[in-house]
Amino acid sequence: MKHLLSSKELTQEETLKLLARAKEFLPVVRHEPGGAGVHKRVGLAEGKLLATLFYEPSTRTRFSFETAMFRLGGGVISNAQMETASSAKKGETLFDTGRVVSEMADIIAVRHYREGACAELALGSRVPVINAGDGAGDHPTQGLLDIFTISEELGRLTDFTIAMVGDLKNSRVLHSECALLKHFSGVKFLFVSPEGLKMPDQITEDLKASGFSVTEMEKLEGAIAEADVISHTRIQQERFASEEEYLKYKGVYVITPDIMKTAKESAILMHPLPRVDEIDRAVDLDPRAKYFEQVSYGVTMRMAILAELLGV
Repeated sequence: MKHLLSSKELTQEETLKLLARAKEFLPVVRHEPGGAGVHKRVGLAEGKLLATLFYEPSTRTRFSFETAMFRLGGGVISNAQMETASSAKKGETLFDTGRVVSEMADIIAVRHYREGACAELALGSRVPVINAGDGAGDHPTQGLLDIFTISEELGRLTDFTIAMVGDLKNSRVLHSECALLKHFSGVKFLFVSPEGLKMPDQITEDLKASGFSVTEMEKLEGAIAEADVISHTRIQQERFASEEEYLKYKGVYVITPDIMKTAKESAILMHPLPRVDEIDRAVDLDPRAKYFEQVSYGVTMRMAILAELLGV
């Protein structure tokens, strides 16, 4: 891989290689029983520098990339406010930003509010560029960490049912999950959303054309009972043209302990976070809730991605 810009560009071989590499790094970030962190470092990226350029707010993704680079033994330069605190404010193009930063860093992670922007920056860069989320388009590293979570917690990546719940229209995370799960057989997709926030037709039809079972529904309860994996996502206020439009959908699907009583004992509940009101905090005590574990899986997967792209 020269860059990691799209989930759809990843082959099955590349996906499996990243999953295997991430598993190798698990002992570096896994917490000991009782919650104490191991805080290990490996020296694979010693002398290497990661630049994190974020044009859109982030907690987990930016910190996760930076933690991953430090765990690999490298260093980080970072700007969490590229839109207002970089030369973008003066009109610098994404191409030129990529060219300039690549003269200083060995690898670049970019988040942007506009779909396709990360690829524009990569055109100017002389070093690997990673898409850390571009608008409602794609989020390949989150998709990879999610299927890594499924692999580790469910114990398989074939022959299971996944319920994707919430704002399917605008969720770059769920779009990425769909693209990556196409590499694995026997996956059944349940798409749970209001009519106005359905999964884009292109994704739905592509899955069906590839031989996957896809069911679209508006009711949450039936999907929860059938699912082996529940991949929930918030209704994203920042993707709506007005607050009025957002409020039409806010709170439409809320996971509560009572709803989780209908889920399989072996099921897992994922969420990319942040949550707003779509998962009751009481659900945090349910051992099937894996959204906080996803954070450490994210560090592990991003270590694997950085190592592969740096060739270390």
